[in-house]
Amino acid sequence: MEPSFDIDPIALKYIREEALTPEESVLLHHWLNAAPGREEMLESIKNGDEETLAQLRRLQAIGENLSPQKVVARLEQEGYFQAPDSSVPATVIHPQFFSRRLRALLVAASVTMIVGTAAWWVMAHRPSPASPVTPAVVASDVRPGSNRAVLTLADGRQIALDSAGNGVLAAQQSATVSKLAAGQLAYKNAATASVLPPAYNVLSTPRAGQFSLTLADGTRVWLNNASTLRYPVAFTGQERSVELTGEAYFEVAKDAARPFKVIVHRGTGDEGGAIEVLGTSFNVMAYADEPAERTTLVDGSIRFSPRTGAGVLLRPAEQSVIDDKGTLSILKHVNISEVSAWKNGYFHFDHAGLEATMRQLARWYDIDVRYEGVLPPQEFMGRIPRNLSLSAVLKGLESDQIHFKLEGRVLTVMP
Repeated sequence: MEPSFDIDPIALKYIREEALTPEESVLLHHWLNAAPGREEMLESIKNGDEETLAQLRRLQAIGENLSPQKVVARLEQEGYFQAPDSSVPATVIHPQFFSRRLRALLVAASVTMIVGTAAWWVMAHRPSPASPVTPAVVASDVRPGSNRAVLTLADGRQIALDSAGNGVLAAQQSATVSKLAAGQLAYKNAATASVLPPAYNVLSTPRAGQFSLTLADGTRVWLNNASTLRYPVAFTGQERSVELTGEAYFEVAKDAARPFKVIVHRGTGDEGGAIEVLGTSFNVMAYADEPAERTTLVDGSIRFSPRTGAGVLLRPAEQSVIDDKGTLSILKHVNISEVSAWKNGYFHFDHAGLEATMRQLARWYDIDVRYEGVLPPQEFMGRIPRNLSLSAVLKGLESDQIHFKLEGRVLTVMP
């Protein structure tokens, strides 16, 4: 399936030898590998003579927002060819212009103006290769993560959710748990509340896994890779409380009579802090391999309470940070899009350092990262889909100062 992005401006920047962002490099690499002949096509345009490049610049000057029909009309006006329609076959008006330079110009038109009539005409008249060209396959590559998780029920039974069928998975006390679709769980309370002690379930995602669920009170939780959420199958007390290790995004159902509480762990069993909320959206990241625990408020308000000391009230776009020494600080005007990008299927790098970026890749692709040599300071900018293979992402991150070598599931970063 073709990726859902506009490749035209990226391809034009490549042809003009302008610098690409990491995101643009990844998308271009992905597009080139999606079909045979694309890389050769761009290279032929890029390496064309001065007349070809001049024609390309002239065509671009027509305007980037023109429709393919207008491009074809302009080319007709220039005397290059007659556009095809349903009744008249395509006809070359001036055969003497049908040269390598014109072919490159028309291909350029198809790139700059997406796939319009001009592109159809060019592809219809291109000679077929003697044998099909197979895109190059990277010998060592890693597929991206997916919807994978294990549900541990109150009685200790475990269910691998990536292989379980849709429908009711179990009935526990006053609630049932169902798998609705790929990557989604839902809990539903029975009509009468249970008088038994709360029954707890645990949802665990591996590295290269993610899952989402709707708790019995209607709260939605997205669980990132290498994370664990412990929660009751039904909320019966005066407080709705869950426990988190790793990273999760919460959209808490409003219930003024029963505050929602998230007890955060850093993977060692020690509590990193507690979050109290009535109804709001926020992201919590508390991985053991990260230098700090971060809680970011998207909307509403929450109170974050560290293990020691007074709690703080967060406002939207504010982030509480607890470092390895237990020091609490508050960051304001945080980039919400960057924090929540993983939930929406993206890596979002906003001046992200090299090691922080590699930690994200290590968890999502289930790889080990090693460093060789003296690496210069690096910052990455851009947004990259998380459904790309690892080699495609690395292609976009690589530069003259940073190189990668992938062997199996070991990624070496070197200057």
